[in-house]
Amino acid sequence: MSERPRPQARRPPPVESGYGHVVTAKDRAEWQRWHDARAQEAYRLGTDAVQAGDQVQALYWLGRAARMARHDPNVIFAYGMALLSAERWAHAHEALTWITERFIMRKAHVGRAIALSHMDRLEDAVEVFGKMLGHYAPAQEVRPWILFFTARSGRPGWCATSNEGIVQGEAPAPVRIELDGQVVAEDASLPHVLPESWKTARSLTVTMGDEGLYGSPISLGAIRTVQGFATIRNHRLEGWIWYPADPDFTPHVLIDAGEERFDLIATQIEHEARLEKPLARPRHFDIPLSELPRVEISLADRYGIPLTGSPIGPVVMDLLDQGCIPARPGRKKSHVKPQIALRSPGCLIVIPAYRDALLTKACIEAVLLDGHDDVECLVVDDASPEPALTAYLDLMARDGSITLIRHKKNRGFTASANAGLVEAGGRDVILLNSDALLPRSGVGRLRAWLDRDEKIGTVTPFSNDATILSYPSVSRPNPTPDLATGRATDRIFASLPSTRLIDLPTGNGFCMAIRGDCLRQVGLLNTEIFAQGYGEENDFCCRATALGWRHVAATDLFVRHVGSVSFGRTRSLLLERNLHMLNLLHPGYERDVAAFIKADPLALVRRNVGLVRMITRRKTASSCLIIVTHDSGGGVERVVQQRRAEAEKSGTQVLVLRPHQTGCRIEDCGGDVTNLVFGLPHEWLDFVTILRRMKAARIEWHHLLGHAPGMEDLAAALELKWDVVLHDYIWFCPRICLVGPNQRYCGEPSIAGCESCVAQQGSLIDGDLSVSELVARSGKVLHGANTVIAGSHDLQRRMRRHFPGLEVATQPLEEADYPPLRSARPRDHRRRRICVPGAIGKEKGFDIVLQLAEDAARRSLPLDYVIAGYSIDDERLIATGHAMVSGEYREDEAIRVINSFDCDLGLIPSVWPETWCFALSNLWSAGLKAVSFDLGAQSERIQRTGRGAVVPLGMPVSLLSNFLLHLSH
Repeated sequence: MSERPRPQARRPPPVESGYGHVVTAKDRAEWQRWHDARAQEAYRLGTDAVQAGDQVQALYWLGRAARMARHDPNVIFAYGMALLSAERWAHAHEALTWITERFIMRKAHVGRAIALSHMDRLEDAVEVFGKMLGHYAPAQEVRPWILFFTARSGRPGWCATSNEGIVQGEAPAPVRIELDGQVVAEDASLPHVLPESWKTARSLTVTMGDEGLYGSPISLGAIRTVQGFATIRNHRLEGWIWYPADPDFTPHVLIDAGEERFDLIATQIEHEARLEKPLARPRHFDIPLSELPRVEISLADRYGIPLTGSPIGPVVMDLLDQGCIPARPGRKKSHVKPQIALRSPGCLIVIPAYRDALLTKACIEAVLLDGHDDVECLVVDDASPEPALTAYLDLMARDGSITLIRHKKNRGFTASANAGLVEAGGRDVILLNSDALLPRSGVGRLRAWLDRDEKIGTVTPFSNDATILSYPSVSRPNPTPDLATGRATDRIFASLPSTRLIDLPTGNGFCMAIRGDCLRQVGLLNTEIFAQGYGEENDFCCRATALGWRHVAATDLFVRHVGSVSFGRTRSLLLERNLHMLNLLHPGYERDVAAFIKADPLALVRRNVGLVRMITRRKTASSCLIIVTHDSGGGVERVVQQRRAEAEKSGTQVLVLRPHQTGCRIEDCGGDVTNLVFGLPHEWLDFVTILRRMKAARIEWHHLLGHAPGMEDLAAALELKWDVVLHDYIWFCPRICLVGPNQRYCGEPSIAGCESCVAQQGSLIDGDLSVSELVARSGKVLHGANTVIAGSHDLQRRMRRHFPGLEVATQPLEEADYPPLRSARPRDHRRRRICVPGAIGKEKGFDIVLQLAEDAARRSLPLDYVIAGYSIDDERLIATGHAMVSGEYREDEAIRVINSFDCDLGLIPSVWPETWCFALSNLWSAGLKAVSFDLGAQSERIQRTGRGAVVPLGMPVSLLSNFLLHLSH
């Protein structure tokens, strides 16, 4: 069996959610730390197993780690390679593709090609491997695969290059070598040393006769791609640098310090860079500050590409090394008044441009489309490396559409922005990213806000990606809306009634209007400290705040922010460094932003936009369905999503009502699912009024757990009939699952027995209802329902007994065509695996599984229990030596996870009468026979289909072990 994990930190206490319960940042952090520690331990055990050559254990532990840390590239890559070694080609290809879509990584491309070649996709494999040759330096370890794929490529030979500037490869005859279409060598043999011009060329082509070699053309830009970071720490200039496509190359860092130059060779691996990329090999460099002149220092690689964090001037050195703050105004004083002055007429729009010709063109044309005579569009070309962008800007400047400033060398966003701002001449300015697309009339609407109050210094609109001004979500990344959705969203913002001025702690430089007199008083962006961006507009706003200027939100404008891409670890390091300096320069800045987020004065605006979207969508929907449910996932959520999908097929708009800590949240499925929160009970009338306006045809009650008191009266308030879909026993059992103090099925005693149970264990239902009051309230709801639906006859019988005269219809909660059951393996010496699917808590039979695993260990039985999911105490199960726990999976992965363990039999150990049991469905979908206790829907379904066996609930554990062992043969 598997190696046992080290003891883990104590499991945090449960955190209640729903109405009246606040899940704090501390709660989330505590649970995240505990979860991360378990994932890291699984990863450690998996990598240890790889080193030991134990393929089975490597797959188990790394698979568990990958499911627990779904977005950790190191874990996913290790798991992908383990799958590759185990010849699980399709799953290995999927994992390694996830890596190649996000990182520059040679080994992942090679792994993909190998997997594809074993999946009867040789043509795709040859293409993937050829792309690798054309974008990465060759590695000696993949030479056998180079020969393998070259032989199947139909090419006469292969070629590749590295940052050494040497063309590697093999060809049966001399070759011709071209750089950017210019021949640099005829009748050359390989390897071949390239001329110096290769360092600026984009493409390398190698041909033999009229045919290109495998790997040609080679993207030299990809080979030269550099990642690096520079900062000040411990009286030293230090950082790291490497070439991801050529990780074995030893890089140089060239330091320009005024009249002095330094050439540092980075040879040692940097272990503190904490790069996300698997197998990253950044190289460390450092030099004492005492050896450098006190001037602005620029750092670049051998090709002149600046490192992130460069340049670094004396002020940055003092801030980072000593925390010395230059003299400047502090945070806003109540008596400070801005220097309000006459502004020059007109408006200047400044667009710094560097890459992405198509997106920059769209940005400029959106500005010009507004057609204001007093608006000047000024574009600053920051030495763009894209000929198409350069040509487009030249064309627009020649016909007078734009004013163009072009830098001879790249100076960074902040300097480019300043090159435009300095041309303002007292005019109002809109600073606009080249990846931000203004809607029609956007310029006019944004400018109008500057005149709402003479103290307004900056105005920022809403966007899909604008931190505190993001919509729909402020806390999570939003997808970039397409053009039609972006325009429709903006029309809604523009249609809202005019709001009061909402002050912001800072503007956002992606699209920020600056009043002319504010700019004149505050000055330009700070290039000395924020040369590469990230914090320059926040510093500007803090300086403006100290002088008495206000920053407000343009609540009638939504701007699409299209080009928000991650720059990886270098970006996050720069953000961390600059935020540190920002807080040194402006004490209290981070606190003010946190206070703004907590108060969330923009919440009402976001909610109103969501409401208009919801009402607008209703106009094209055939009908509307309201579903009331909890927010706890599981089988209830599965049914809710199934019924939602069925309703939407007929053109029905579905509104899902979930509990919120302050009241109720409406999810307009297909619309806004984040912002439609109503505080209860104080917003009850507004809540009901809005839902009345949706003209719903009916309400489906699925679950009221966690909802605010009074929600059971919603249908009556809306004058609607309702259907009830039963999922458990919350209607008459305050413990919900009919599990008594002995942690088994309670037997459904009298009301007095139920009251005694609740007195011992407590109620899981909010409120102070007695059992009799609960039954009376539920009876009123159930008897008044249009239809009450049960997934099983067992549930139907129990509900009828507790609610005499209640009509309960039975309806399967899913339609499934299960595959044939697997044949049992013949008796042999192989250990048998029993699959226990789902989230295994007390009511789901955790104690039963633990006792079975302990019995197997005590009697040395050839039985292992595989929890395909997770439990309330994974480590305790694993410690028996007879249990494995896969880790939580997504619903669409259930069958794959079960199949990956090659189990012999399924077990549903629930000690409560399930009302349907999707875990049982998953076992059958994986072709496994199932065993359960003779209880509830699980027993009913097994006996009705014959796809397993049932046993008495009180069966001794030793007999149950024997039965499972017998049935698995």
